[in-house]
Amino acid sequence: MTALSEPAKAGAVTLADIARRAGVSSITASRALRPNGVVAQTTRARVLAAAAELGYVPNLLARGLVQNRTATVGVVVLELSNPFFVPMLSAVESIAAKRDFLVVVGESRRDADKERRYVEQFQQLRIGGIIVTTASRQFDHLASARAGGTPVVLMARRWEEGDYVTADHVEAGRLVARHLLSRDYRRIGLVWTHEPENTAIEERIHGVRQVFAEAGVELPPRWDLRTPTTLLEDGMEAADRFLAMADRPRAVFVSTDRQAMGFVERVVSQGVRVPEDLAIVGYDDIPFAACARVPLTTVAIPMRRMGELAAELLFDRMEGKGPRESQQTLLAPELVIRASCP
Repeated sequence: MTALSEPAKAGAVTLADIARRAGVSSITASRALRPNGVVAQTTRARVLAAAAELGYVPNLLARGLVQNRTATVGVVVLELSNPFFVPMLSAVESIAAKRDFLVVVGESRRDADKERRYVEQFQQLRIGGIIVTTASRQFDHLASARAGGTPVVLMARRWEEGDYVTADHVEAGRLVARHLLSRDYRRIGLVWTHEPENTAIEERIHGVRQVFAEAGVELPPRWDLRTPTTLLEDGMEAADRFLAMADRPRAVFVSTDRQAMGFVERVVSQGVRVPEDLAIVGYDDIPFAACARVPLTTVAIPMRRMGELAAELLFDRMEGKGPRESQQTLLAPELVIRASCP
């Protein structure tokens, strides 16, 4: 029989109040309120009903003090406005929500110092674990956080001494090069950022150059169009330089879809036919790639799956599961052929 008691005062409901109302011990009530707590389904239903009747709201801070960490996960990405990160963040949030964890997101804006501050603040908040897309090649702050007991997983970047989930960007670059060669393109240009810390773009360009070198195809320096960042506007500016050339390439690989969409928009507006006069291949397969002025042939990166795997790996670390050695996952890219380079 369920024990009854007077309703607790608003704002003062405790675990003990719920346990009394449900007729169970405080330990059983605590287990029933946790998504992964092991209790009988009938008991869980009784405890949840009691909690709802009393208007119970879990105290995450108190729970964190007991477990020496809060029920939160910290995520640091380069840009919140970049559609590349949206599926990843959505996936992380979904995985965390199943475990009743809150996700706190920080934007480094490609600033390594700002990234460090986020990691330090997350540790001070006793956050359960951290997922990071790094803004630099320096990982000492991540290693320090891990050594202090906070699990860290890199997402969309590599960390040779740590856990990461990313795409095989080198192989993706090879896919682009093979596709262009299979369409008999030999006069090929590149549009890519000269951000010194963007290792993912360096990897894809390395893959492209590798296949071209094997095929004896030269990439003249005059067709190597470097940009400050990966914004849409950078693609447009690169297109202006392309349009000013007397000797133009017949195909261009643009290392992000954002830049590629800007590039396509500018050259088409100036009378260049895509793909008849110029073939264009992008990278990432962001949601807008298929809706560009000329739908983009691009490399699809499994962004949502990347976020899921990063979150699952982080929770495994937080729960002490899996092998102690670093877990490093490379996801396979896929070439998506559309109108810009059929």
